[in-house]
Amino acid sequence: MSSKNRLCTAIGVVLTGATVLAASNAAATDKELLDILKSNGAITEKQYVALLQKGKESDETLKKMAWAGRLKIKGDLRVRQEFVDYDGARTKDRQRYRARIEIAAKVTENVDANIRLASGSNANPTSTNQTMDDAFEKDSVWIDLAYLNWRPLAGLNIFGGKMRQPWEMVGDIVWDGDINPEGVAVKYSTKLGGADLIASGGYLVLSNIGGNRFADDTSLVYGQLNGKFNLGGAKTSLGATIYDYRNENATVTANSSTSEFGLYELFGSVAVKAALPVKVYGQYVKNSDANGANSGEDTAWLLGVATKYSKWKLDYNYRDTEINAVSDYFNDSDFAYGKTDAKGHKFKLGYKIDKNFGFGLTYFMAETGRFATTPNTDIDTLQIDLKAKF
Repeated sequence: MSSKNRLCTAIGVVLTGATVLAASNAAATDKELLDILKSNGAITEKQYVALLQKGKESDETLKKMAWAGRLKIKGDLRVRQEFVDYDGARTKDRQRYRARIEIAAKVTENVDANIRLASGSNANPTSTNQTMDDAFEKDSVWIDLAYLNWRPLAGLNIFGGKMRQPWEMVGDIVWDGDINPEGVAVKYSTKLGGADLIASGGYLVLSNIGGNRFADDTSLVYGQLNGKFNLGGAKTSLGATIYDYRNENATVTANSSTSEFGLYELFGSVAVKAALPVKVYGQYVKNSDANGANSGEDTAWLLGVATKYSKWKLDYNYRDTEINAVSDYFNDSDFAYGKTDAKGHKFKLGYKIDKNFGFGLTYFMAETGRFATTPNTDIDTLQIDLKAKF
């Protein structure tokens, strides 16, 4: 073999090896380069077809991997020690946990799908806690979230399914934080001058009576307008909400004396940066549809302050909820054990032990009134938590 031929053969081998290595490492084949190598005789027809096919297979693999990249998995786990005292007598001393795991999928550029599984009971919409009391039996898992979020226009979100609370909220006298409503909701955000405006509304299903007509369902129609803006260097938020319950039944209230609910809510917060950042927030609610006995006991209010320092967070609020002000089926289930006709204090302390891992302590000092199911009772609750997120 002449030196010229040996040189051409060596070049062909090097080019072939480089091409194969590139196809393997990059998981794709440059068809134009393969055409040149084939035309120059550096690779055979059989090698050309094999490398081309390998590139197609790699492209398919990358496409499958790209879909997997559209999925996100996240969750949290909380372990709790809880003490509850009624009039100074210990009535509950229990250990509980909450476990939640969520899959969020980016279906298209403007459609998301979210599914979350959680511990707890399907009979209690205000809690995903599982009490450790069943002799090591396997615990139940429930669908906690299952909704689509469609964004057909900039700033517009359309939710459908079992969703996160679509409204803005600064206090929990109307809604417990674990409530995930079901139905359809729309939220639109835009800027007006220096303010961010958020409008929201929806139709939420509470119970389906007969399954024949929307008009027969126990449902909730709501509308909310909220503005966020800077006021004298302070971050300020002001909003108003209307909650109109329709065809109320036992899924709306357990203890109130009213059979109808039509809530008007005002809420707001002001956050300032000082030596310590301070946020003051408040909430006022009136049930304008309250009827029956004690129909005048129809208002609730909450006022609180929050701050943080280094790894510490502190939150305090005081509230007073009259017997017919809100639905006792959906309000904060930990304060006064979810009862209305109650007032008192809520203290919350948090410490960040490490990234995504922390300690929490919450203390409720509540007192029920003469219209409550357990009248004129002091109900104190202490919760000690270890919380992890992933």
